[in-house]
Amino acid sequence: MNAKELKAEMIRNGYTTPGLANKIGISKKALYCKLSGESHFKLNEIYQVIGALKLNRDKIFAIFFEDQIS
Repeated sequence: MNAKELKAEMIRNGYTTPGLANKIGISKKALYCKLSGESHFKLNEIYQVIGALKLNRDKIFAIFFEDQIS
């Protein structure tokens, strides 16, 4: 996962980490852990992030699947 790109999209969409965590239904601690690589997003959480940030296909792959494509 490309946390740097996800954080950039959060900023572009006006979300703080606690704000996005609330929007997708997880604790802010859980989101901080996912952003730092301590844990991974579940599929349903990825769908929630996609919806909240209105990510297009290219952004989805750049954020969530970057390391699996290269």
